[in-house]
Amino acid sequence: MKGYCGKILHVDLTHHKFRIEEPDEAFYRLYMGGSCLGSYYLMKYMPAGADAFDPNNVLVFAVSATTGAPISGASRFNVTAKSPLTGAIGDSQAGGFWGAELKYAGFDAIVMTGRSPKPVYLWIRDGEFGLKDGFRVWGKITGEAQAIIREELGDPKVRIAQIGPAGENLVRYACITNELKHYNGRTGMGSVMGSKNLKAIAVRGTNPPEFSERDRIVSMARSGAKRSHKHPGVQGLREYGTAAVISANQAMGGLPTRNWRSGVFEHAENISGATMKNTILQKNETCWGCVVRCKRVVAAEEPYEVDPAYGGPEYETIAALGSYLGIGNMVAVAKAAELCNKYGLDTISTGGTLAFAMECFENGIITLEDTGGIELNFGNADAALKTITCIAQRKGIGDILAAGSQKAAERFGNGAEKYAICSKGQEFPAHMPRVKGSLALAYACNPFGADHQSSQHDPAISAQPFGEDMTALGFRVAASSDSLGFEKVRLWAYTQRLFSALDTLELCQFCFGPGLLYGISDIVELVNAATGWSTTLWEIMQVGERRINLMRMFNAREGFSSEDDDLPDRVFEPLRGGHTEGNRIDREEFKEAKRQYYEMMGWCPQTGIPTGLKLKELALEWVLEASDKIQ
Repeated sequence: MKGYCGKILHVDLTHHKFRIEEPDEAFYRLYMGGSCLGSYYLMKYMPAGADAFDPNNVLVFAVSATTGAPISGASRFNVTAKSPLTGAIGDSQAGGFWGAELKYAGFDAIVMTGRSPKPVYLWIRDGEFGLKDGFRVWGKITGEAQAIIREELGDPKVRIAQIGPAGENLVRYACITNELKHYNGRTGMGSVMGSKNLKAIAVRGTNPPEFSERDRIVSMARSGAKRSHKHPGVQGLREYGTAAVISANQAMGGLPTRNWRSGVFEHAENISGATMKNTILQKNETCWGCVVRCKRVVAAEEPYEVDPAYGGPEYETIAALGSYLGIGNMVAVAKAAELCNKYGLDTISTGGTLAFAMECFENGIITLEDTGGIELNFGNADAALKTITCIAQRKGIGDILAAGSQKAAERFGNGAEKYAICSKGQEFPAHMPRVKGSLALAYACNPFGADHQSSQHDPAISAQPFGEDMTALGFRVAASSDSLGFEKVRLWAYTQRLFSALDTLELCQFCFGPGLLYGISDIVELVNAATGWSTTLWEIMQVGERRINLMRMFNAREGFSSEDDDLPDRVFEPLRGGHTEGNRIDREEFKEAKRQYYEMMGWCPQTGIPTGLKLKELALEWVLEASDKIQ
């Protein structure tokens, strides 16, 4: 086999035992890697109904055939487990350097079960591995833990994926960080690590993977590097990072503000990419082999000291810790992001939960007595920073908010649930469904909760001419960005498969995809150059569909139904302010779009469960045997 190491490391944390699985090529071609591979192991080995914090939860780190290839965008890896935030399948990707390092160290995936009797961290070096006592790093913030592990292993170049105190304290939206600047942010995968007493996975590899046509990949990389100097999307990311989207969404009237009541923020310019560049930006950084260089490193001294060791905030973070909360100070937002990174918190769910709490405070549902004297008002940066620390340490009001806004609303009662802006218990990312209509369907129906990186967004088909890639996917009829008709159902259903394939191949969506540095045909060419296969876009899209159906069946087995493919009431209420004032999702239109989506996917239109014929088509008949609890 080319492109793969051919080895998967299984770790029994309870008994500190290991085994190496060596799947055949047919297995790899069916699941390909990344998220689809992780979903396979979770469905195969996790007992139905087990709690996310149960030792039987299966935690999978996985790369793919293209990971570590010498080309921009081939840096990512996936983490899969049952989510403690949603109770559904959990799934999260990260860039950086850790994924390529795992490949260089000789493994395509790590599958972990059980719970260590005491804190440990896993180390892997060029095919060798073991568990080390984690007593020195348990309880440490991420920067301190990274330094200690590198010292203990005697190697400053070791790459470390780790959790912070939030993961150890089982905050349900704790994340995983590598190099202190790259995050598996969503669905609470950090708290699954914490529940297993696993602080980190330290990896060092010196053996490059063998690709079928390395020269062909290098040629693609060089062509892409040349194109990058004239590509407007790449140029925007280089200059401003993803923070450029603040101004774009503000202009569109879709910048979520004060817990999603409005799509415009009066202080948007103060937290924009241009403001970051002109005030606190220190330098640009990048991921493995990538010419885009979209990562930011920031520093400040006043009014808050911000440590550049923890990188800088992305768009989602700036919105979640800025406009969501009515905070218009860039340094305050950067400080909030730094605290999340030190403690290991998903910034999106942190911001969403804080916004929920602020609206509860504003409406008298929680009081100063509940908050421990913290004036949890919109716009109060000091209050937000104090509460982030309380959440990570599970102290005071933070102990309740550590469960996420949906579970906190159940604790607060008195109508608090209407302020929890979630789907399947996961807080919304910072793109507005009332302005980008297809996202209403995406947020509701995505298997692991509301997610903005699971499909192409509406502007791609809002006006002719479409890009070549969108035309090649079959789109020819323009639809206004805020509509939710048949063309938007197709947009979600078709591009969900494509983006699902990207999360399986672990290719960055800032480099690969419609209209990006590498288009759809380049994805096929890269996979073939890596593996020596003669794959097609059809096969790659079907792998994406296989992943979606695996996830869907896992959720059905765990008791999820079409009723869980829903949205909070706020999405059906009109926006306030700006040129999108009055925009809302029509509830009946949403219901019809959901029914059409189910039928388009080959699922039961009433339950949303994949049919036996659909599973057979995708070579997933075995899933029915693992799903006997599904009604």
